[in-house]
Amino acid sequence: MDNTKIALLSVLGIIVLVSGGFYFLSKQNERENRRNIDKWFEERLATSLAEKLEESTEEVLATLQGISNPIITDKIREIIDSARLTFTREKSINDIEISLNVDYINGKSFSLATNWNWDELPQTIRSEFIRNDSKTVILPWYFPWDNQ
Repeated sequence: MDNTKIALLSVLGIIVLVSGGFYFLSKQNERENRRNIDKWFEERLATSLAEKLEESTEEVLATLQGISNPIITDKIREIIDSARLTFTREKSINDIEISLNVDYINGKSFSLATNWNWDELPQTIRSEFIRNDSKTVILPWYFPWDNQ
């Protein structure tokens, strides 16, 4: 092989390695962004439910995170009708309001909101905003014991 081919192969190899590295980092970032939103949702919901169920916040949070506690799971099923996250694009593309919305079976509801930066959202949410040219994206939130 002459030097030109070796140089060309080396450059190609570097491009493949760099591209693979970017792909891996973007997937890691996507998972981290999803975990951060889930964590925010679960912590706020656990605090609200703990008061209603007269259980400790830690136990309710563990149940929401998938650690099976059949007693708390049954209590939650008895009072919650649905839960969802609503992402609303504010005036600036970088400012996204995330609302936690819980509807209880008795007709009452619980809502809480926070603002996040566009870059902190999972790619799937950003893509949904862009694809639908919408100011709002609403996603149901499933409990670990639900069959989705």
